[in-house]
Amino acid sequence: MQSSNRTNYLIITVIVTWLFFVIAGFIYFQVGQLKAFDSTKMLIKNSWFHNFKQQLIWKNKEVASLILVTEQSCGCFKQAKSHISSLTTLAKTKGLDVVQLQLTQELKAVVPATPAAIIIDKNGDFVYVGPLSEGLACAQGSGFVEAVINNLVAGYNSKLLITDTKGCYCVNKV
Repeated sequence: MQSSNRTNYLIITVIVTWLFFVIAGFIYFQVGQLKAFDSTKMLIKNSWFHNFKQQLIWKNKEVASLILVTEQSCGCFKQAKSHISSLTTLAKTKGLDVVQLQLTQELKAVVPATPAAIIIDKNGDFVYVGPLSEGLACAQGSGFVEAVINNLVAGYNSKLLITDTKGCYCVNKV
């Protein structure tokens, strides 16, 4: 009888140990995906917005614009596709022009990571720059952009700059 208790204890110990290592490995690899959106502080430089608009050859459109900068080969872009689709629909419904840009060498100099969103109001002024959202999946529901769009439509320009957040981002190296 005592041997049976020892065997049960050993089996439970092995299972608990295995479970611990599985959970620890999962957490380690998931947290490893979290990257800072703007670790180089590119977006807080005085001339950032001016330089960004020059890359676009910006012309005031008399309508606010949501600019989405993505990179096809970025795994985070693949995770964010449904969020991008949702943002595009929301922006168009609210009367914003939507511009989708693929990351180029020139844009790498002014966009620290992708996927990124920039909102410019109808006067060509900065409203928002930063990631689509934060967290591991950078998915719908954890986004900043929706709130900024709704505030802009209500007449409030938040001039929101998000640099210090972590999520699933592909960091751009110039």
